[in-house]
Amino acid sequence: MTDIELLLFTLFETCERVYLERNVLETLLVGAKVPGWKPAYERLLNDPEFRADIHAKLQPLYDLTRREAGAQEALAELLRVLPRPERWN
Repeated sequence: MTDIELLLFTLFETCERVYLERNVLETLLVGAKVPGWKPAYERLLNDPEFRADIHAKLQPLYDLTRREAGAQEALAELLRVLPRPERWN
């Protein structure tokens, strides 16, 4: 498997996991009748400071990718830090 194929599969698996976790949390919150969870969720999702904090965690990968020959390093680092299905509990 090439590096790009490995990256794509890892990204697909990670996106699938994030989507699954979001749906599980929504189902639990709706089932438990937690009041006001949806507006709080939307507020955090759209909060510029919260989004900036999340983006800052990925900024080193953006910077590394922009450097000459940094894309390969960034790919290796991304593959290292992304959760893999076999490590999910």
